[in-house]
Amino acid sequence: MTAADLKAGALIAVDWGTSNFRATLLAADGAVIDRLQAPKGILHVERDGFPAVLTELLSPWLPHLPGVPVLMAGMIGSADGLVEVPYLACPASLDDIADGLVRVTPLGEANPAYIVPGLRGQSVADSPDVMRGEEIQILGALDPDARGEQILCLPGTHAKWVRLNGRTVQSFSTCMTGDAYSALRQHTILRRFAAGGEHDAKAFRRGLERVRRPGGLMHHLFSARTEVLLGDMLPETASAYLSGLLIGDEVRAMVEAIQPQSDVTLIGDPRLTVLYAEALERHGQSSRSIDGDQAVTHGLYQLATRAGLPQSN
Repeated sequence: MTAADLKAGALIAVDWGTSNFRATLLAADGAVIDRLQAPKGILHVERDGFPAVLTELLSPWLPHLPGVPVLMAGMIGSADGLVEVPYLACPASLDDIADGLVRVTPLGEANPAYIVPGLRGQSVADSPDVMRGEEIQILGALDPDARGEQILCLPGTHAKWVRLNGRTVQSFSTCMTGDAYSALRQHTILRRFAAGGEHDAKAFRRGLERVRRPGGLMHHLFSARTEVLLGDMLPETASAYLSGLLIGDEVRAMVEAIQPQSDVTLIGDPRLTVLYAEALERHGQSSRSIDGDQAVTHGLYQLATRAGLPQSN
């Protein structure tokens, strides 16, 4: 990447989450010029260290980009991040989110910086719910002329099921499926059987089917131990079976509660969206998938454009 290439940059789009830092340098028309990534999520940064870390991580770019704005989304706007940015209440549209950007000064006056606010709303159980970062993926996945109701699912550590009307987020519900999967594998009796192994498609499908039987998830989870203990399942396939149990239960519960009337749009890591697509199919629900990283980049560019942030070249 030459200095001339970098000077075409008009926006630095940052997705700063709990575990990782990702930045994309975009041209004025949204084209990707360069990318940076580091395992420097907010949990790996001291409370007062964010300005120095941001300067260090963006050091390959900043000397060539005086005045270019930085737009940041994700947990960087949480209580554990640079500045706690209040959530916007749903319903919330692209315009609402753009109007809610908060100006911050981690890079001084050299590069104006902004943080996306995140959203709060009510779940399918009428309990309060929040998101930070996923709203950017949602914006990036939507068609510019989106109309009517849509249901989106964003698999991950804390999976989100989102109801939209056009390009406005109406409500959403969080499922701690990824968190539970990690905790069960590392901190329960299942760790002896489900701590390792590659994904096994047959075992995953077995979990999807098992969780549909009577007894409930808390009962079925113990079968991840007994199936191996009694020789009915190979130890190296237990993690995939456990994944099938958890994802299968999540999808069943959300489909029953939300009752989608058309395709569910899955946004995220393709390794996860393919699993959710299979679980949805077993409930007679069609879906389409969108890469999460691409959605983040596109969403941040849309938001910056609406807010008038990209610098003209």
